[in-house]
Amino acid sequence: MRTALTALSAAALICLLATSGCINGVGVDSQSQDSSAGARATRSHKVAIQNLKPAIPTAGDVLIAGGADASNESIADAEFFDPSMGQFVTTGIEASSRAAISAAPLSPTQVLLPGGFSGGATIKNFSLNLEGKVLSSAESFDEVTGAFSPAGTMGTPRMGYTATELNNGKVLVAGGLDNHGNVLDTAELYDPATRKFLAVVNAMGDRRMFQTATLLLSGKVLIAGGATTLSGDTTNSADIYDPASNSFTPATFPMDHQRAAHTATLFTSGPMAGKVLIAGGVGGSSFFFKDSSAELYDPTSQQFVLLSSFMNEPRSMHTATLLDNGDVLFAGGFSGTVAVTGGMLSGASGVISNSAETFDPSSGDFTCVGGFNSDTLRCNQSMSVARAGHTATLLATGAHPHRVLIAGGIGAVDPAAHGVELSSAELFNPAAGGSFRPTGTMSTARALHAATLLR
Repeated sequence: MRTALTALSAAALICLLATSGCINGVGVDSQSQDSSAGARATRSHKVAIQNLKPAIPTAGDVLIAGGADASNESIADAEFFDPSMGQFVTTGIEASSRAAISAAPLSPTQVLLPGGFSGGATIKNFSLNLEGKVLSSAESFDEVTGAFSPAGTMGTPRMGYTATELNNGKVLVAGGLDNHGNVLDTAELYDPATRKFLAVVNAMGDRRMFQTATLLLSGKVLIAGGATTLSGDTTNSADIYDPASNSFTPATFPMDHQRAAHTATLFTSGPMAGKVLIAGGVGGSSFFFKDSSAELYDPTSQQFVLLSSFMNEPRSMHTATLLDNGDVLFAGGFSGTVAVTGGMLSGASGVISNSAETFDPSSGDFTCVGGFNSDTLRCNQSMSVARAGHTATLLATGAHPHRVLIAGGIGAVDPAAHGVELSSAELFNPAAGGSFRPTGTMSTARALHAATLLR
């Protein structure tokens, strides 16, 4: 099957970055360690690991699965990061390659990986062509065996969806894009006991792709924003999912800004306990605006309140991680603008960020890691590599507890260069204002993959 996505919305921008690099005004190709030897070794490595017995991870390791590789192909193999060694170790292989996926824990030892895109991608004359199909199948990874096994079939193929583990052990899979270029307003509920997907009773209030989904302290789920079409349209609407009724209710109030490819972080304690920080992303219609703003969702008042303080630079496709000290780390991301004319991408410019900043819920301020540059009006470089579409996972055990593993993504050492899929990784240490240092290298360069802390 050949699916041609010729428009550029939030969703298509992410696919574009993940499969063919960042379009920018400079047009420089980076020759980092990620784009040369790692890319050439990808295919031979895939053949070699077919004959290896999968390594077995333990609790506290981070499972890295799926994504798009340096050849712009979806990935089936997986690996895990061992914090005690500071290294990545290859493990089982999925039956299907999957990119643009989300993962959710199923039990203390299993992880669900549903849907995703399986195939390759090319870009010509500002048209993104995906050669393959969006999947409806799902697989589960077993930490005990290091192997993947079938985990049922969704009613609808989906990529660019959200997957949220509920308090009852089930997983809510919402929105995404199907095989016909339709952005979806439907959702499904996965029951690990029966290994089946059940349709949610009603549809969301909007079609959504690359939205956020946040499990609230009440056990309900906040679904916010997203791209609604492949023509550059985004939304500021939100829905609340109630597991008790297996249904959606439109949020009482919309967000202040339209957003897609943003982040949402639940505060579990402290002065903002129970509230959700929503930050960055891109929004608009036909012209894609970068966003550095942030707002708070209060489940008590059911309102979104725009913060008076903004991030120090716009970010989309970035990561947001709640640290053990209660602060939120924002790392990397794409900062740029995109134009869509006549349903097709007509221009894009911007850079991928190699900086990070933290949000302090006590003061409500954003602070650059490594300081602010008054000449560039951006945060100083603090990461070893510029990244977008990467993953960030707070480590809980091993030699580096309380630190954050930043892995893969699309980018380069030079933030103004054309991005490539990355195999590099780094650790963020929040001590003394925060710092990054490189750590082990993944066996496969990947972006738009999933990262899950094993329990």
